[in-house]
Amino acid sequence: MDNHQLTRLLNDAEGVLSPDQARDIEVVYQRLKKIARGQRFKIRGTGVNTTMLVNEAWIKSQNESRTFNDRQHFFAYCALAMRHILINEARRNRLVTYCGDSGDYEQAVFKESDYLLDLETHLKQLRAYDERLEQVFVYKFFGDMEFSDIGEVLGTSERTVFRDWKKARAMLAAAMQ
Repeated sequence: MDNHQLTRLLNDAEGVLSPDQARDIEVVYQRLKKIARGQRFKIRGTGVNTTMLVNEAWIKSQNESRTFNDRQHFFAYCALAMRHILINEARRNRLVTYCGDSGDYEQAVFKESDYLLDLETHLKQLRAYDERLEQVFVYKFFGDMEFSDIGEVLGTSERTVFRDWKKARAMLAAAMQ
C-alpha cells in the first residue's frame, strides 16, 4: 500500500476494512506500539503502560473532524497525543502526592512525574523562544520520528531539523540543570 492509500485509510475510520487494509492498519498500530515502548524506556515509572499509551493516542487520532495529510502527519499528531497523555498522567501523579496519604514521595513514579512536568515547563519556554525547536523536540522525543519525516511535516530540510534537534536538546539540558 502506498503512502496516499494509507493516508486515505487513516482518514476513513468508518469503512469496513479489507484483509489487506487491516494488515496495513496493524503495521501502523505496531509502529505506534514501538514508539510507546520507547517512551516507557525514556520515561520510566509514569504509571502508563505501552498499550494504554498507544490506545489513547489511537483514539485521539480517530476524532471525527481530524484528517491527515500523510503518514508523517499522522505520526506527528500521535507524538503530540503521547506527550499530552504522559503530561496529564504526571499531573495526576503529582495530585496524588499532594492529596494522598502515602507518605512515600520518593517513589519512581513521583520523581518521573516531576521530571515530565519540569520538561513540559521548559518546552513551553522553548516554544516561546522558537516554536519550530519545540516541535522538532516533541516529534523526535515523544514520537521517535526520523529527521526526514519531521522535515516533511515542518516543510524544511532534514539537515535543518537535525540542527534544530541538537539546539533544542542543548537548550533544554541547560535549562533543566
